[in-house]
Amino acid sequence: MHPTVSVVIPTYNRAAQIPHAIESVLSQTIPHVEVIVVDDGSSDGTGPMLRELYGDRIRYFAQVNQGVSVARNKGIAEATGQWIAFLDSDDLWEKEKLEWQFKALEQFAPECGGCYTDARLLNHPETRTLFKMAEQGYQHEGTIGINTDVLRLLVRPGGAGMVVCPSSFLARADAVRKVGGFDPNLRFSEDSEFLFRLAMITGFCYVHLPLVCKDQSPAEIRHVGVSTEWNKLEFVLQQSQIRLEGLLRLREDLPKTIYELIRKQLGSTQSGLTNCYLEAGKYAKAREAISKAVRFDFAPNVMIKWLLTWMTPTLARRTVRRHPGRKKDSVPVI
Repeated sequence: MHPTVSVVIPTYNRAAQIPHAIESVLSQTIPHVEVIVVDDGSSDGTGPMLRELYGDRIRYFAQVNQGVSVARNKGIAEATGQWIAFLDSDDLWEKEKLEWQFKALEQFAPECGGCYTDARLLNHPETRTLFKMAEQGYQHEGTIGINTDVLRLLVRPGGAGMVVCPSSFLARADAVRKVGGFDPNLRFSEDSEFLFRLAMITGFCYVHLPLVCKDQSPAEIRHVGVSTEWNKLEFVLQQSQIRLEGLLRLREDLPKTIYELIRKQLGSTQSGLTNCYLEAGKYAKAREAISKAVRFDFAPNVMIKWLLTWMTPTLARRTVRRHPGRKKDSVPVI
C-alpha cells in the first residue's frame, strides 16, 4: 500500500503562479496525495479562484498575513498524511518527485525520516542545479544516498551551501510534529532552522535528480507582505543572529565541530552587523556588535575592526565603505 502524503503549500498573492504548483502535485505518479493550501492573507482573489478551479480536490485555509512559518504550521496541523512535504506556491515539482523520494526512503529506512532532491532555478541566469553549485562544499554521490554532513550545511544555508530547500523536502509527519514545526518568531531562514532541528533527530537521504523547479525571481518580487523586510541587509543579519543563537542553545546535543562552526558563523554575522551600523553612523550599536563578534571569532581582521570601531569609528566607517563586499560575507543567497 502506498504511503499517504500531505503537501503543504503556503501562498501570498500568487494567484497567477499557484495553479501550476498545485497541478505539479496532482500529477504525481503516486496516489494518496493531499494538497493543503494555506492562504496567508492574499488580496488578489486567490481563494475564489482556487475554489472554482479545484473544489474539494484541495483543502484551502485562509488566514491574515502572518508570514510563511505560521502558514506552514497551519498546514502541518491540518495534515492527515503519514508524510508531509512542502512546496512554495511559485515552485514546481516533476511528476516523479515523490516516487523517487520514497525509493530512497525505503532503501535507507529506518535511519532516514527525511528526504530532499536536487533542484533547478527558474527566472534566474544560473543554469547549474543546487547540488552542482554546492559541489565544492559537498558531493552527492550516486542517484540516491545519505547526507551525513547535513548539519554543517544547514549552519550557513544559501549560496553554495544550499542543498536542502523546503520545496524539495519530504519528512515523516510524526518527526515534523516532534520538533514543533517552524519557529513563528523567526521571519528569515526559518526553513533552515527547522531543518536543522529535524536533522538532529533523524537522518536525511537525497535523490540526486533535479525534481524541483525553484523560482528565483528578483527578491523584490518574491519578498512581499510581512516578508518585505527580507530585502534589507540589516534585517537579514539580525534574523541570522537570532537563528544562530537559538542553535547554540542546543549545545548539549550538538557535535563539538558543529557547535564551534555555529560560534564562528555567529561571529561573522555580528561582524556584518557592525558594518551596517557603521555605515548608518550608529556607533554605539557598532561597538556592541563588534564586541560580540570578537567573543566568537578572534580572526585578525575582526580584531582590527574592533580596535577601529572603538578608537576611531569614523575611520572604521570609511574602511567599510571602501570594502562594501565584506558586510555581505555572512549573508546567504535569498
